[in-house]
Amino acid sequence: MHTEHQHNTDFLDSLQKIERAKAPDFFQTRLMARLEKEVLPQQFPLWQRVLKPVPVLALLGCLVILNLYTLGDMFFNKTIPEKQEENIAGFASEYNLFNTVDADN
Repeated sequence: MHTEHQHNTDFLDSLQKIERAKAPDFFQTRLMARLEKEVLPQQFPLWQRVLKPVPVLALLGCLVILNLYTLGDMFFNKTIPEKQEENIAGFASEYNLFNTVDADN
């Protein structure tokens, strides 16, 4: 049976037999070249980050929803507010749009 001292001695002897790990040839050169070639996402210019598919599709979706809301409001709400009606009447009277012009003359 091994004593604790014998066990420690065996352990230290096995440590002396360990060889240093070696990297493949030109490992550091290849690694540095790959790191220099890669571009991190935060290093992209702003226009490249904004023009990715997700922000563009989100913006287009918002525009479609806004257009649908506006079209629905125009078709289903045909009433003209009083203030707007007054403005239209004032504009028409200013430019004499109530008078009709004969196009044949």
